[in-house]
Amino acid sequence: MGTGLSTSVMAAVILLLIATLSAIFFKRLRIPYTIGLVFVGIVLAFICNRVDGLEAAQNIKLNHDLIMYVLLPALIFSASVNIDTKLLFKNLSPTLLLAAPGLVISTILVGVIMFFFTPLELGGAMLFGALISATDPVAVISLFEIIGAPRRLRILVDGESLFNDATAIVMYTIIKSIVVAGAAFSVGTFVQGGIDFIIIFLGGLAVGAVIGFIMVQIILFAENDFMVEVALSTVVAYAAFIVADKVFNTSGVMAALGAGMVINHYGMTRFTPKIKEYMRQFWDFVAFVANSFIFLLLGFTEDFYLIDTNAMSITLRHIMWGIIAIQISRALIVFGICPLLGRRNKEEKIDIKYQLIMFWGGLRGAVPLALVFSLPPDLPHRVLIIEITLGVVAFTLFFQGTTVKVLMRMFNLDKPTVFMRFSELHAMLMARRQGLKRIQDIASTGKFPHEIVSAVEEEYKMKISDQKQRLSEALKYRQQEEDAVKRTVWSRVIFAERKSFNYLFQCGFINERLYRRIDFHAAQLLESIITTSKLPTTITHDPLVMRLESIAFRILRCFPIPYHIINRFRTKALLDDYLTLCSTMIGANQALEEIDKLEETEFFKVYKEILSECRTFYKGLSDRVFKTLASLESKNFDLLRAVTTATLRDMIYSTEIGVLQDLADSGEITEHICDHLTEMIRLQIVFNRKQVYSKALEDA
Repeated sequence: MGTGLSTSVMAAVILLLIATLSAIFFKRLRIPYTIGLVFVGIVLAFICNRVDGLEAAQNIKLNHDLIMYVLLPALIFSASVNIDTKLLFKNLSPTLLLAAPGLVISTILVGVIMFFFTPLELGGAMLFGALISATDPVAVISLFEIIGAPRRLRILVDGESLFNDATAIVMYTIIKSIVVAGAAFSVGTFVQGGIDFIIIFLGGLAVGAVIGFIMVQIILFAENDFMVEVALSTVVAYAAFIVADKVFNTSGVMAALGAGMVINHYGMTRFTPKIKEYMRQFWDFVAFVANSFIFLLLGFTEDFYLIDTNAMSITLRHIMWGIIAIQISRALIVFGICPLLGRRNKEEKIDIKYQLIMFWGGLRGAVPLALVFSLPPDLPHRVLIIEITLGVVAFTLFFQGTTVKVLMRMFNLDKPTVFMRFSELHAMLMARRQGLKRIQDIASTGKFPHEIVSAVEEEYKMKISDQKQRLSEALKYRQQEEDAVKRTVWSRVIFAERKSFNYLFQCGFINERLYRRIDFHAAQLLESIITTSKLPTTITHDPLVMRLESIAFRILRCFPIPYHIINRFRTKALLDDYLTLCSTMIGANQALEEIDKLEETEFFKVYKEILSECRTFYKGLSDRVFKTLASLESKNFDLLRAVTTATLRDMIYSTEIGVLQDLADSGEITEHICDHLTEMIRLQIVFNRKQVYSKALEDA
């Protein structure tokens, strides 16, 4: 027992070492390390199977339980907890259409093709269609990171895979149950399968969301202990998967996805920056380890099933039909569904270049492998399905995965936009100017030899001159220059505005709900400037949670609810509106201060028209908010003044907490004393806030 365990641990350590060294090597070659790991695995398996003394390595292969219950939950949770949720929700329509209806269409089409052109029976062909339709973006995403692909293209590929993993598993499970039961494929079975699909899919999402929400509340008791919070997040990932799969018979993948998305959502405001960084780094490491084992062991498995198989020519012919089937189905769903999007005013069209990358970048990986190894032992042509699956996965990784880079370069998707190039060059110019100022400060102290300081100063002046030249070359046309500068100015101003919102939230002036609302609106403004270089005529919508709350409140108003309860709701809404307006005006004033700073800089002061447009926008916003506040205060003077007084006290209390933390960091007081005094102040904040709101609601 002990010997077997030690051997397994040693094998895992050796494989991780090989994966790590391979990652370093392939990174230098600018090749996605996951693709390289498959090749390394095949080579290792070939050596181990033919060298005396290494026979034990023949047992190192992928299997269903290893992928499904150990590696896949980690991959799904890692992707969902680190994904850009704002960008994902903005592209939710194409993501869900490709991942759900698209995958169902792919399953049926691949199944039909394999049924007619291979020895597979209809049940086996449909099982193959379900398991092979899930895309794995790991290799492509790592390539995107290497060459700097557009953010939207990455979220489309990553988001689709995140959801279609669950869709594929649910589809496979339903078809497998039909095949095992010996039922015929009919209209009735398809209708029942559709109902089961919805229940399993949405049920898993709901289970994961509930577990994630409960765990968020528990995590808050950890009081910023990063080890405890990271450990609890690990429990969430696997608990959500197992509870959904084993207890509720729903989708474990959707549960892990739902739990990760909930923690991602609440973590933005409830985790400190330090905790968020620890969480990101930990789950990036977990994803690296999981992917390393999957793709390295895939090489071992490929060697066992394909290289040593008999009747190679016959197997290759069936694999070819599998490749043709997935290409036809992928082309149909990408080029058939994507053009349907963007027909509504609020939807952004998907460029044909993006569609081509999404088509060719539809690689296959972990999920098909997990599902194919769970095929029933007595299923006709089971080994053939495994061989075809491994062959298709190998083709997509080795051929499509290595040629998608050529396609991206052909469409110039590997090159940064003018705005991104300008931002990079201007940031370097600012850094070098600050470096020159530092050199001049050092020179004034007289502590270094004058000739050395002068030489370094001249060197830096040359660097600054060179940077200016590169900046002017990057902006060859006046229109490009103005567009890039406009986006940079607005980005910096909106960043200053959002920074003030974050401060108001951290010090307790606004609650989490209001902070999300005003920050969401600022993010929409920034997104419009970055993508279209135009100001939006209106803010399109509130965050999803607030829209659901608004719908629920409108529904409640249809019922005979006592007046005093309705009035309490109205009073709370009034308080929320007042604090939102106050925060908006503070943010606008902060933005105006940032514009003043930009006007004083050597580079931006010449772009008076752009700065004037930005100033006019925020001056108008500040004036409108001030008038609205004056109107509200005149009608509800006592109530709103009391709330303002309470929130200002909270801000002062938060300042006290900051001073105590600084004293603890400098060693003037102990951490214990700091924690004790901080807790006393926080209790006072809570008491102060409850007292004011209780009085306000009683008066209502």
